[in-house]
Parts: sequence; structure tokens; C-alpha cells
Amino acid sequence: MKKIIITIFIFTLSLALFGNFDFFPENPANNANRNYSQIHLPYLSNQLNINNSILRLDDLRMFQIDRQLTENEKSIITADDFHLDFNTSTCLLNFGHKNWNFAFDLKTYGNVEILDKMYSNLVIYGNDTNIPYESNTGEGSRVFSFWRATFNYAYPHGVSFGMIPGLFPEEESNAFVEYLRDMTLYVGANINLDYSMMYASIDDSSQKFGSMKDSLYYHYRAYFKYTDEASVGRLTPSFGLGVKVKFFNGNIHAQIDDLFMQLNYKNLGGGWYDKYYRNDLLYFDVDYEAIEETFIEDDTTRVKNRYVKFNPSVSVGMDYTFFDELQVMGKYINNQHSYKNGFSFGAGYQWKCLPFQAVMGYDDNVFYEFKTGLIFDRFEWKFGTTFYHGFFRYGKGIGLDTSMMIKF
Repeated sequence: MKKIIITIFIFTLSLALFGNFDFFPENPANNANRNYSQIHLPYLSNQLNINNSILRLDDLRMFQIDRQLTENEKSIITADDFHLDFNTSTCLLNFGHKNWNFAFDLKTYGNVEILDKMYSNLVIYGNDTNIPYESNTGEGSRVFSFWRATFNYAYPHGVSFGMIPGLFPEEESNAFVEYLRDMTLYVGANINLDYSMMYASIDDSSQKFGSMKDSLYYHYRAYFKYTDEASVGRLTPSFGLGVKVKFFNGNIHAQIDDLFMQLNYKNLGGGWYDKYYRNDLLYFDVDYEAIEETFIEDDTTRVKNRYVKFNPSVSVGMDYTFFDELQVMGKYINNQHSYKNGFSFGAGYQWKCLPFQAVMGYDDNVFYEFKTGLIFDRFEWKFGTTFYHGFFRYGKGIGLDTSMMIKF
């Protein structure tokens, strides 16, 4: 498998370059020397990433009707808790003219614990008698969404390092120092306005059950918070800054964003859900009935403020063009909005109107990203897919990225 991955990656490198698809789209300094205006077609620019903790895409075949699970498949299902996390981004408005740009997006994030591995073991191997079971499935699960408006501005003129007093003294005659003195630096900044929309979470959850010698019982309890008709959002700002340095036939990028970012969900609904069942097997009276109670306490405690805080996002890296065709890049990114964090390396090539791009990265797990589309003077279409934790059918997650842009 590793040999296949390496072969494909090297073949992609040898194809050559990538044109207008940007390896560093998060850097506002990229707009400094943009020489056109653009508008993205609304609702046709979307991103979706979904990931799970145990199942590869190839493993979905095991859930066919009338199919007997193998021992290896049973070990996969019971290996870990089943978590599902995802994010989406829908572009409602994105337009710009040369060195400034405005975007308006709807973003959604979720991290949900679907099933504790204890339940998977019970379903496949059965439970033991006279042993109490307890779990906290669902605890810590959270889904939220918000609107984001972003205004980017880049200073339209490059600044040379020689303009910075004392950085490179004039008396230096070294050719390399003189080159550094003349290198061009571009600067950009952005302001984000985020409006919190929907929020739901399970802050506390417990399940207790057992088949005892004298009884059967279970007790399910959960404390939740959610957005209802009385909840309101709040507009909060954050800031970012980016620089790009022209270096021979490439660029060095550095960017920081989401400074002071936090979402504030106000006046959330909240409550308890409590269900209890007990059947005492010692009593065989014809009038005996099992005890079953369901108690729901909802909207009794309003949650005044629930904050979702974000760390500043950071991106640094370099792209370089060889032979006026082959563009390669190396990058490190740490961004809570992104699935593609960590270190990554990529290459791209544009053949006539057809661009090709491949990126391989590593954070907690490996991811593989591929993009293609169409590029014309006045129109650009991009389609990309990403595989997480593995390659193609061995991935445990998948990402889709598409956009259409008109240039004028």
C-alpha cells in the first residue's frame, strides 16, 4: 500500500504545475497583486468534511443484509467508541476587486459520540448475568453553527526589506544580503464578524443497566442544552494578519487569524431527561407490574451564556515554481476551522484549461487531497476530494470541496 501511495505521489509531482488554485487561500496578503475582480456563484461553493473513529469506507460492506460478520469485522466494530465529527461551509456571498475581498458563509461543526464500544461488545458477544453495566455515551457531544462575514484587504504595493531601518546596512556588499534587501514583502489583514446561530449539546449523560439474579433494570439520564425560539445570538469580531515574501521563483507565507474569536449563544434552553425501568423477578404475583418512569424536565433552567472559544489559527509555509510549470509547496497549519491541519506537502500542474493538484498531509492521521476543475480567462471551477486516515477505500473520513467563480 505504501509503495502505491509513494508512486502516485511522485507521478503527480512529475506532471508539473498548478495555476490559479491557491495553496494558501487563508493568507489575505495573496490579494496584494491580484489583477482582476471576482465573484463566486452563491450556493455553488461548498465544503463538507465528515469523519468517524472506527469504520473505513471499505468496512461499510459488512452491513449488507443477511451477511455474516467475520471475526476480523467483529474486532473492528468493538475496537473503540464510535465517534462522528463533521464540518460544513456554504458560501452565500463572495466577491472582490483586486486587493480587497468580502465573503459571507454559513459554517456548521459537530462532534457526536454515537456508541460506546461496550454496547458493540454486548450486541455481538452478549452480556453477562449479575454484572452491572454503566457508560456515559453521548456525554460531551456538541453541534453548533454560525454566520461569518470576512473582509480582507491587502496593501497593493510591495515593501522591500531594505526600507526597514537598520535591518540590512548599506555597507554590506554580500550579494545574498543585497538580494534579501531587495526582496518584496506583501501585507494583508482581515476582520471577521461571527454571528452565533444554532447550538445543541449533551453536557452530562449516564446509562446504568443489568440482568441481575432477582431483577432487570436500566436507568438513563441526560442533561442537555439547545437553541429554541427564545434563544438569541450575538455578533462577535475577530482579526487576522498575513504576510507574503517573494523569494526567487516562489513565496514564503505566514498568517495568523481568529484572534479573540469566541461565539456566544445566549438564553439557551436546558433540561433533564430521566427514564427508569425495573422488573423484580422475585415477585410472581399476578398483579405485579414492572416499574417504568419517564421524567422530562425541560426549559426549567435557561442557560444565560454558552461560549465556544477558538484558539488563534496559524499557517506558515512556502510555494515554489520550477521550470515555469511545476509548483510545489510545504505547509504547516493549525486551525480549528480546518480538518487539514499539521504538516502537508503538495504539487500541482495545469495542462491547458485542466488543473491538477495533490496534497499529502499528516496531523494525528494522514490525509490525501486531490483537486481538479476548469480554468478559463473568465471562469473557474474547482472540485476536490479528501480522504482522511487512509487512501481511498481505506479512509475513515471524506471531504468534498467545490466552487465556481467568475472573473472580470
